[in-house]
This record gives sequence, C-alpha cells and structure tokens, in this order.
Amino acid sequence: MSAKIWDGTGPVLADTSAWMQSRRNAKARDLLLGAIERGDVRWCWPVRYELMVDARGSDGIAAVERTLDGLREVPVDRAVQRAVLATMRELAADGSHGAHRFPLADLTVAAAAQHAGIGVLHFDQHLERLGQHLDVESCWITDPS
Repeated sequence: MSAKIWDGTGPVLADTSAWMQSRRNAKARDLLLGAIERGDVRWCWPVRYELMVDARGSDGIAAVERTLDGLREVPVDRAVQRAVLATMRELAADGSHGAHRFPLADLTVAAAAQHAGIGVLHFDQHLERLGQHLDVESCWITDPS
C-alpha cells in the first residue's frame, strides 16, 4: 500500500509530526497554512502538549497557544480514552509481543480522529499503522521517502 500524501483539503486532526514537518518543508507549510485559513485543521490536547514542550521559551509557547486557539479542538473525552485502551488490547491480541506499544500521544490522536470522523495528518509511521488498524484516513503531510 502506497503512502497517501495530503492534498491540503478536508478536515484533519494535525499530529505534532505534521506541525514539525511544516517547519522544515516549505510545501508542507504552505499546505498547512492554507488549510488553517479555510478552517480545515483541528487539534487535540496531546498535540498541544507536545508543541508546547517543543516551543523555545515563553514567546514560543504564546505562539503555539495563539495558533491553536484559532482552530477547532477535537475532544479527548472518556470515550476517546476508552478507545485508546481498547486499541491497545486489540493490538496486543492480534500481534506479536509488544504490538500494542505505540506512543500514547499517537494512540490518542488516532482515536480522537476516529471519534470525530476526520482524518489524521502526520509525518509518522506510527500514525500510518494506527490509521490502518482503526480505519481512519491517514495522510502524510509530505512524501515520507
């Protein structure tokens, strides 16, 4: 199965990896900014936490907050948290030893997107695999090769 590269349209939950790639890649940045202007980009709490941890001081944190406060939030409620646990159980039952060991932020982002009925925008192989497992549209912000 070939990687699906995002065309910049449609509502997506942007994972931290997509935000980071948009800092490094001009095409990714332009696509993301255009989608933000159209209101197509969403965020959830694990992504916000990771972006704030990566920020360079108080000015960087303020910039992250200004950006995300202008976007729609995808809730991480009890149903999403239970979906994360269910996904871990399914992966453990279906796979080899350690098959359920994904970063918790990635599990939460994928489950939140699934519950919201939108795709995940990423630059992370974990989210590609979780998207397949959860039947969530998973798009790379740029070509991973």
